[in-house]
Amino acid sequence: MTTDENFPRMVFRVGRRRIGEGVRIGAGTVIVADDLVLEDGASIGEGCDLRSARLRLGRGAEIGASVRVLVADRFTVGAGTRVDTGAGVVCRELAVGDGCYVGQRWRVGAGASMEERSRLTVGDRCQIAPDVVFNATEPITIGSDVGISADVAIWTHGYHAGHSVRDGHTAAFEGVVVEDGVWLGFRSVLLPGVRVGAGTVVAATATVTSSLPPGVLAAGVPAKVKRTLRPRALTAPERAEAVGTLLAGWLERLAYKGLAVDGGEGTWTVARGGRRWRVRHLPAGGGEVVVDPAAGIAAVFAFGEPLSVQGELDELGHDWRDFCRRATWLFPYAGNSTGIVPHRFARLLD
Repeated sequence: MTTDENFPRMVFRVGRRRIGEGVRIGAGTVIVADDLVLEDGASIGEGCDLRSARLRLGRGAEIGASVRVLVADRFTVGAGTRVDTGAGVVCRELAVGDGCYVGQRWRVGAGASMEERSRLTVGDRCQIAPDVVFNATEPITIGSDVGISADVAIWTHGYHAGHSVRDGHTAAFEGVVVEDGVWLGFRSVLLPGVRVGAGTVVAATATVTSSLPPGVLAAGVPAKVKRTLRPRALTAPERAEAVGTLLAGWLERLAYKGLAVDGGEGTWTVARGGRRWRVRHLPAGGGEVVVDPAAGIAAVFAFGEPLSVQGELDELGHDWRDFCRRATWLFPYAGNSTGIVPHRFARLLD
């Protein structure tokens, strides 16, 4: 058991470690690991207990308070990914990609999850809502750009002692694959052995008992294909119009949050306390939004393909990026963005 002069309120039980610049570790946290790597800007909240060989947090990755992890041989959280408070992870191997958000009270395990095949892989830019359960007795593979709603459950094993194999019943032990761009609706359930094809939407409360093809809407118990999805990418003028609508909604939200918003015709002034910003909408090429602080470096959000952001994000830039995320415009940037707390709530939190 050792302490570190840079982190006096936590305990290390680590053979080898590398800690980058600007790393934050909350009080009361315990880390038991070999080959620990915390890259620049990574943070771990208070009261966490992380026990994993070769634990690795990427640049700007965040672990919320009271997270409990027990992973043998690998535990990787990618750059800019946040695992929110109260998560509990037990599995053989875990890897979450870059730019993901994992909601509160995530549960990985829920069964015999220390076996050699107990592995969970999550791709990049995934959004996982609170109270999701992954039973990773067998491998679970989640692709990139996947949305998983609240109370979703993914199961890789199922049996009951009263329905034994010797009496002619079956016990299921099979992995689950969710391909890129899938959306799993509220309280949907995936049972062992299923594969959900790329771009498919599983409706709320559906139970997936057999594999689904790509690009469809499935609903029901058991889930059945209801129709084929035929999305059409927006043209550049349509994207610019969509951005204008999105921006109008954000400016209205800023006023609700207690910021002063003035202007129009593509240029607005936003003020909060002694701070001021200029916000501009440039519709050419699919649209750009510029968040320009009076003091500091402007952030330019380009809505062409691929989405991109240049410059530095301050509190208003992060609020805009978070608002865009909630509307499915996911801009790459180091770390997760959070919105400005509305003033009527902020005064209660002081």
